[in-house]
Amino acid sequence: MTGSQELLGRLAEFPCGAAVKLDDDLDAALEGRPGVLFVLRGNGLELAPVVQRIHAAHRLAAVHLDLVDGLSADTAGVRWLVRCGADAIISSHAQVVGSARAEGVTAIQRVLCSTRAALELGLAAVSRSQPDIVELLPGVILPEVADLVLPRLTVPLLAGGFIRDADDVRSVLAAGAFAVTTSERALWR
Repeated sequence: MTGSQELLGRLAEFPCGAAVKLDDDLDAALEGRPGVLFVLRGNGLELAPVVQRIHAAHRLAAVHLDLVDGLSADTAGVRWLVRCGADAIISSHAQVVGSARAEGVTAIQRVLCSTRAALELGLAAVSRSQPDIVELLPGVILPEVADLVLPRLTVPLLAGGFIRDADDVRSVLAAGAFAVTTSERALWR
């Protein structure tokens, strides 16, 4: 089983990935049901113990290279996260996606849907970079833009951002997302 298959398998079991920003988020996520933790903040030079903790709890760690402190969104940053044990690397940068794939970890490309033009640019970048998974932000709008997004994807779609309750999760999954990422702790149970 490839890394992306394992990650997708965990999300199929429980379709709410925990978006972790703070240490107490990590504790709550590890006490909850998510099989995948999306590390969105932290000191990039001190991530190895965080990833080890996640793995010790039999979970997978996806780290957002663009948002952690102290690392550059480049090949060196990707290699550092791979050495730290990250199972997946998240970025909005096409070159990071390519580097992650070359290093053998799951590449998740984020697409920000702030305007139709931004969505078009993001989807064009996705078609060039060939990530394993795409994450759309804000995910809560997927029901409104699914017809613009889904026909252009050949990989699974995550929806993240403003997923606040079970109704949002159901709506986004019904619109075609494979799973969601959320910082709402109530959705981690």
